[in-house]
Amino acid sequence: MTRTGGCYCGDEVAYTLDDPTTDGIICHCKTCQKLHAGQSLNLKSTQDALKVTKGTPRSYVDRGTDSGKPITRYFCGTCASGLYSDPDAIPGVRFVKAGSLDDTSDLQLVAEIYVNTGIKSQVLPKASQKHFEGMMAKEI
Repeated sequence: MTRTGGCYCGDEVAYTLDDPTTDGIICHCKTCQKLHAGQSLNLKSTQDALKVTKGTPRSYVDRGTDSGKPITRYFCGTCASGLYSDPDAIPGVRFVKAGSLDDTSDLQLVAEIYVNTGIKSQVLPKASQKHFEGMMAKEI
């Protein structure tokens, strides 16, 4: 399945995502709270599956991670929309910001991570199959 997505303004960045996954993972870490004013819904994909088709995203190398390894966060330089992140701690993996997808109608929540640091009113009790206090387990 090929999906399309891009930034909010639509002027700068667009991409295709060639990945059939519909599994959404909510992250409640402090970084996502700062960047997104709350939690962040992501799809776990691969770096090869996402192709930028328009523009060049800006990036920020975040070194303040639990793993001690950096994560590169990509965003639109005009509207600042978060697009995807590449964690060095999980080589080859790309977390695509679900909100940057053009169609999210088939996504399903399968896990929440960093629930121990989440804003209590935003952690969804029993809404997902799995809850993790820190970074997710490898089986997801």
